[in-house]
Amino acid sequence: MPSPARREVDVLFDGSFEGFLCVVYAFYYVQITPRTIQSVNDFQPSITQEEYFVLTDGGQARTVEKALQNKISADASRRVYYAFLSSAMDRLSALLHYIVLGFKLGGKIEEHLHNDCVLRVHKMAREVGREAHKLTGFCRFEETAQGIYYCGITPEHHVLEPLAEHFSDRMMDVSWVIHDKRHHRAAVYNTQNYTIVDVKPGQPPPAMAGNEQQIQNLWTLYFNTLAIEARKNPKLHRQMVPIKFRGDMTEFRI
Repeated sequence: MPSPARREVDVLFDGSFEGFLCVVYAFYYVQITPRTIQSVNDFQPSITQEEYFVLTDGGQARTVEKALQNKISADASRRVYYAFLSSAMDRLSALLHYIVLGFKLGGKIEEHLHNDCVLRVHKMAREVGREAHKLTGFCRFEETAQGIYYCGITPEHHVLEPLAEHFSDRMMDVSWVIHDKRHHRAAVYNTQNYTIVDVKPGQPPPAMAGNEQQIQNLWTLYFNTLAIEARKNPKLHRQMVPIKFRGDMTEFRI
């Protein structure tokens, strides 16, 4: 039960990971108990409940992040980040409970998988990590008429940041865009750094370079020719390349 000094409020923040860490900071230093935690973009106003907007502060976010690493573990800090990227509706409340419990138990929290919030955070982080890892191999970049490489994806979770980190290390000499068509956001890389921007829903992909379609056709021909009819195993194929990714992959799309 919260102490009498605490205020139960509906918490609003800017939707960023830093913003959520500031919510954790406010839980301890402003003595608020979130009844709900919502991004301002998803906010559903209530005329009967008090609302509290948490401002994003880089210093507060770093304080909480260091506390996660020092009081629990570096793995727990990374797990919190990946679980935050989940599309699950309950992720924010589960994460807050996990962090509060973690600050009490320290690294031993990982032994408490019987606790609902611990198990939930582990599951969300695992799902996000698995999807991000698979997409590092399933992303297909197309050269556009502007010389920028474009990749469209339709992920279940918000995995743009992990993908942008991955490809900024491996495709550092070219400009590229990874477009999350489901969540209407894009990672834009300019050969030096990347930024995450909002994209208007229904925004069409840019025009391809003149020889891009020919290259895609050759790749599809190679993919189909390589297959050995007698060794086809659709079940294994679905496990290795899930159907949900195929609509954005050249070899399946054309």
